[in-house]
Amino acid sequence: MAEPFTTYKLIVLYMAKHAKETLTNSQISEFILDREYTDYFQLQKVLSELTETELLRKRTISNSSYYELTEEGTKTLSYFEKELSGEIKNEIKEYSDTITLMTALT
Repeated sequence: MAEPFTTYKLIVLYMAKHAKETLTNSQISEFILDREYTDYFQLQKVLSELTETELLRKRTISNSSYYELTEEGTKTLSYFEKELSGEIKNEIKEYSDTITLMTALT
């Protein structure tokens, strides 16, 4: 199993891979914090490192941050995706489906 901080990075990358649209900071935070994977400050550090290393691309629009997976992020995830448990992957896929449904309803 990967180190916790690495696992948080993989969770975010996996979320971005399975999102139908770019993810907001709020959506990522909701998923990670509701399941108590880590705290807000560690999550912001994860997001910062993923954007600095260009595994995620960040856009800011009207005070909202949006994240999308880069090509390099996709490659990196393909090497390490097996480090995430099936349970976490299923939770992410379910959450992604919920986001898609909620977006469709608005």
